[in-house]
Amino acid sequence: MQPLVMQGCPYTLPRCHEWHAADRFHHSSSLRNTCPQPQVRAAVTIPAPPWDGAGDPCLSPKLLNGTVGATGPLEPSAMNLCWNEIKKKSHNLRARLEAFSDLSGKLQLPLREIIDWLSQKDEELSAQLPLQGDVALVQQEKETHAAFMEEVKSKGPYISSVLESAQAFLSQHPFEELEESQSESKDTSPRQRIQNLSRFVWKQATVASELWEKLTARCVDQHRHIEHTLEHLLEIQGAMEELSSTLTQAEGVRATWEPIGDLFIDSLPEHIQAIKLFKEEFSPVKDGVKLVNDLAHQLAISDVHLSMENSRALEQINIRWKQLQVSVAERLKQLQDAHRDFGPGSQHFLSSM
Repeated sequence: MQPLVMQGCPYTLPRCHEWHAADRFHHSSSLRNTCPQPQVRAAVTIPAPPWDGAGDPCLSPKLLNGTVGATGPLEPSAMNLCWNEIKKKSHNLRARLEAFSDLSGKLQLPLREIIDWLSQKDEELSAQLPLQGDVALVQQEKETHAAFMEEVKSKGPYISSVLESAQAFLSQHPFEELEESQSESKDTSPRQRIQNLSRFVWKQATVASELWEKLTARCVDQHRHIEHTLEHLLEIQGAMEELSSTLTQAEGVRATWEPIGDLFIDSLPEHIQAIKLFKEEFSPVKDGVKLVNDLAHQLAISDVHLSMENSRALEQINIRWKQLQVSVAERLKQLQDAHRDFGPGSQHFLSSM
């Protein structure tokens, strides 16, 4: 049996399982007194400071001297190096945040101005309505709106440039959608502040873009509305002038009608035929009157009401047309009654023979 030699100890121990108690006590006491005991020191570690997400952390869970479980006290030079690294990263992060804030601020101001300008122009556009039901007034409104559209159009390149800059900014600095729990959080870390600035720029750019699209679309719609209204008013005005002339002519013919009692009995058939031709000749007046009334109704649906002058003219045409219809109907009835009562087939005519 080979003896067991323990390093660092001058004693040789035999491999025997049946030591005497005295020998075991003697040997163990000797070993404790003569063999050097290994000394183990606890590894000194420093926890890493919170990481803000920018770059690599300056400290790790390792010892400052580079090994885990190494011995020795914390060196002041290593501590100074760590804090210098922390201050450097903090300064870089602060500079980055300031530069980011300055860049976003250069977008926020023009976006705010664009939003205010577009809101003001939207109110001015609304103030142009409703249109008046008069050709001269609508023509004047058409010129005013043309100048308004030119002003809006001239602002287009600047607005598009700012919106494109905002889009480029957001593509370089995207942000994450906030959850309900995050929206109520009061986290003011640099990363969260950058996210908030990007989100605010996005909101401003979205509002400005929507207002711009709305204003340009309203300008086009209102231009069409003015053109449509002017076209209808010109048609109404022309139709009323033509109807007034036709009614004047018909009223002149009506003024030449002789009283029924002054007519010869033999001429009654001729007068009856003449009144029927007169009624047929002026039948297109009915269609013209219906047309102007329909056009006026369509304008009213579009919130365009005829001016006082045009309303009176239209009212007079309707009155004159109804009076002419009544006159023709009464004249025809009187002639037919006279022909029935005094004509060749009447009892009065036969008794007079």
